[in-house]
Amino acid sequence: MPNLGPAASGTVQKSPPVEQLTIFESVINLKTAVLPFILMLACVSGCAQVTVNESRPRVLDAQTAHRLYQRNWDLKGLTVEGRDIVMDVDTRISIRFAPDGQVAGFAAVNRLSGTYSVSAEGKLSWGEAGFATTRNTGPPELMEKERAYLRALGKTNAAILAGHALVLQSDDASTVLTFSEAGY
Repeated sequence: MPNLGPAASGTVQKSPPVEQLTIFESVINLKTAVLPFILMLACVSGCAQVTVNESRPRVLDAQTAHRLYQRNWDLKGLTVEGRDIVMDVDTRISIRFAPDGQVAGFAAVNRLSGTYSVSAEGKLSWGEAGFATTRNTGPPELMEKERAYLRALGKTNAAILAGHALVLQSDDASTVLTFSEAGY
């Protein structure tokens, strides 16, 4: 009698069980394998995009002026009409822009306040009345720095932002105030 194989002889060989997944289970497995990768790519590309855009110097205009709002800016460098003013480490000069066109800060000895606007063309303007300050007196060298700062601030008409750095300057760049965001 010819050999017809196991099926003919009545014995059935069992193959190892194959795990069958439902479509739902397959989708879940795919999501758990691919989702973390997609999230990582989204974070990396999103963070890279924000970093590139935020750190590139940009002249602020009416559409982008919101980037100044509610951030404290500490003065790090001051040039008035081409003359560098040496800033002492202990000299505290700062400015803060509010969304409603108000500006406030500290000018070495006194607090300051005023108004500002930024045009669609990127022109920074200060209020007609200039800046109001408290009337405290301090050491002569600080009072001199304060006067230079207030004089320089009023001469600026452009705001340039690059990440955590802010530059306010005149059209001819002879007056330049360099700030860094507090804490950076």
